[in-house]
Amino acid sequence: MKRLVSILAIVFLYFLALDVPLFSSLARAQTDTHTHKVGTAPDRSAGEVLKDIWNRDKFTGDWRGLRTDLADHGIDIGLRLSNYWQWVADGGSKRTGRYGGTMDYRLNIDGKKLFGLWEGLSLNMHARSRFGYDVNKYAGAFSLQNTGLLMPSPGSYHQTDVTGLQITQYLPFFYGRLANITLGKIDVLDTVTMFFPSVGYGQEGFWNVNGLVTALPWFGAVAGLSLYGGYAVTVNQKYMAPETGILALGTRNVSTSWASISSSFKDGVWLAAFHRFYWDLKDKMGYFMVFAGGSTRDQASNEPRNSIEIPGQDIEHTSTKQPWDIAAYLYQVFWQAEGNPNRKATLLIGGTGGPDDPQFAQWHLFGAVEAYGLMASRPDDRMGVSGWYNGLSGNFKDLVSPLIDLRDAWGVELYYNFAINKWLHLTPDLQLLRNERKDDDFVVIPGIRLVMDF
Repeated sequence: MKRLVSILAIVFLYFLALDVPLFSSLARAQTDTHTHKVGTAPDRSAGEVLKDIWNRDKFTGDWRGLRTDLADHGIDIGLRLSNYWQWVADGGSKRTGRYGGTMDYRLNIDGKKLFGLWEGLSLNMHARSRFGYDVNKYAGAFSLQNTGLLMPSPGSYHQTDVTGLQITQYLPFFYGRLANITLGKIDVLDTVTMFFPSVGYGQEGFWNVNGLVTALPWFGAVAGLSLYGGYAVTVNQKYMAPETGILALGTRNVSTSWASISSSFKDGVWLAAFHRFYWDLKDKMGYFMVFAGGSTRDQASNEPRNSIEIPGQDIEHTSTKQPWDIAAYLYQVFWQAEGNPNRKATLLIGGTGGPDDPQFAQWHLFGAVEAYGLMASRPDDRMGVSGWYNGLSGNFKDLVSPLIDLRDAWGVELYYNFAINKWLHLTPDLQLLRNERKDDDFVVIPGIRLVMDF
């Protein structure tokens, strides 16, 4: 059934891309150089059709005006297909290559436009389909070399689930700020993108989680990548980014389920808070951010995680404690093209520290330099280089030593995102890793990513 639905969806998108009216009731007259009746295909050559497709913002265009009509009534639909080819070319536990991908479905509803409700109310849904395989178990479980394939469930061949469904209300706040209050099923990767709008989540810039944010220690405290709960943040309107906020989330992963809200909070709650100090350095934006969080749930360092394969899960761990972490980030735009603020170069440095027990990763450091539109002739291209280091907990290393010898892990990543057009991006990527397994050789992982916006 799922395969049939996928085939029908592909056929539908194909005809939309060719601007052929499948349903005459949805077809509408176009006001261009061609005049034709409603419900009939315009008299255009194949070359003109292909040129039109190539220059669209989205592959399927405006759906013969339907997309614009929906947006005018408060309904925005986003469809993105991300394809990943990665190879363990050297090192690791096995030299091999894998192909996998995701389809992202986003639906944003404006409460005022669609229902006539109050200003600032919206409903947001994010669903994902994951297919294919990744090379995570061959490259190293803690290397996290493909963020895009973590959701909704890593390792599975095919999985489709709603990972985010929340209601959001924006309210006026003090001193030129807005307040954003969000409740529901929270997609953690989307929330990270809210904190760091430029990093994305493996579909635009770096692939490796460790090169995006100081992630690994937080996997020891956060129960999953989709959680019930909510957050309240203030948004600095000058920089259009969060400034201060608090988060409260459940301690049961729900990326592939719809467990009851009460069961999600039964064993405790994960609480966090942050503040960001902004500045302008010669008219170039920068900030320093402090983020701290912890869980009230007692847990063990080798407890199974939804998104990471933790070694030593069959070893008894008699100690259970409440995990916590504190992180700091420094961001600075250090080059900006005159007349085009979107063409810039940025530096992002971050670090996280936590307790030796019950976390399996105690600290993490990373630094990343990215350039957007470095060449004036290619303003939509993007490129970057990052380096990271994960310090594993000594307590955890000792715990699993009868089963496997572990070490600290580090890596370097380079990528270049070619904007072939507005809806098609091709990204070659290279990652060089020393993973957590002492017996593994240095790992070399080349990859290619192809992203299409429908």
